[in-house]
Amino acid sequence: MKTTLIAAFMTIVAAPAFAEPACTPGADVTPVWQSLQKFEEEGGEVISFKINDGQCYEIYGKVDGTNMEIFFDPNTGEELERIEA
Repeated sequence: MKTTLIAAFMTIVAAPAFAEPACTPGADVTPVWQSLQKFEEEGGEVISFKINDGQCYEIYGKVDGTNMEIFFDPNTGEELERIEA
C-alpha cells in the first residue's frame, strides 16, 4: 500500500516536469525554416524537427556539444522554452 501511494505521488509531482508548451497556430504562421535558421545562427546544430502534440515547433539539436530540445511559437517564431535533453 505504501509503495503504491509513493508511486502515485511521484507520478503526480513529476508530471509537470515533462509538460511541453502548447501553441495555437493562427492563420499566418511563421515558416518552419525561420525557426531552424534562428537556432543555427546562434551556433546550434539541428538534429531533427517536428511539430509537437501542442502544435509548437520542436527542434532537437546540440548547442556547444549539449543536447537540447527547443520549442518555438509557430505564430511569432519566438523561442518558448529550452530543455537540456
